[in-house]
Amino acid sequence: MITKGKRGFLFTDANYPAFRRLMKELKPDLPPGQATHALHHSFATHFMINAGSIITLQRILGHSRIEQTMTYAHFAPEYLQDAVTLNPLRGGTDAKSVHTLSTLE
Repeated sequence: MITKGKRGFLFTDANYPAFRRLMKELKPDLPPGQATHALHHSFATHFMINAGSIITLQRILGHSRIEQTMTYAHFAPEYLQDAVTLNPLRGGTDAKSVHTLSTLE
């Protein structure tokens, strides 16, 4: 289980001031306090693009409701279609429809 340190930071040995300076340099238009959110969003987006499980992502991000996590699935509807197509409750077994990173390249 991942827990936060005494000061509320996830990575207690990280140099947060240096990270904030670097993010300000790379993304000067980013509103104050949004640097970690930008990385959070980028991680979640790439996790889903690379066929990560939405349930796993929910747990990683610490979301209490799956609806929160579903906001990261909007960019890859083909993965959601595979979830419908391959749904064992509806008899889905069409392995040809499965999108993987290699089939998208």
